[in-house]
Amino acid sequence: MNEFNRFTFYPVTGWHIGPLSGHQALVLQFGYVDPQAPQEQRLQETRFFGLTIEMAKELVGNLNEHIALAEKNRTGH
Repeated sequence: MNEFNRFTFYPVTGWHIGPLSGHQALVLQFGYVDPQAPQEQRLQETRFFGLTIEMAKELVGNLNEHIALAEKNRTGH
């Protein structure tokens, strides 16, 4: 059993991102699959999330860190 079997996993299918007009911020929305929904309703989209520029930069850094860890773990198998 891996850690992903401990909770319902919602695969991301895409995203929309762009600057929030008139603000130093970004707007982000994810598309995802809801595995518990009926087949015809599985593709979903989140609400729009607002991120300050600083938060967006922190997110990018965090993503890069975890991408590096995932790639390192992949080569070990």
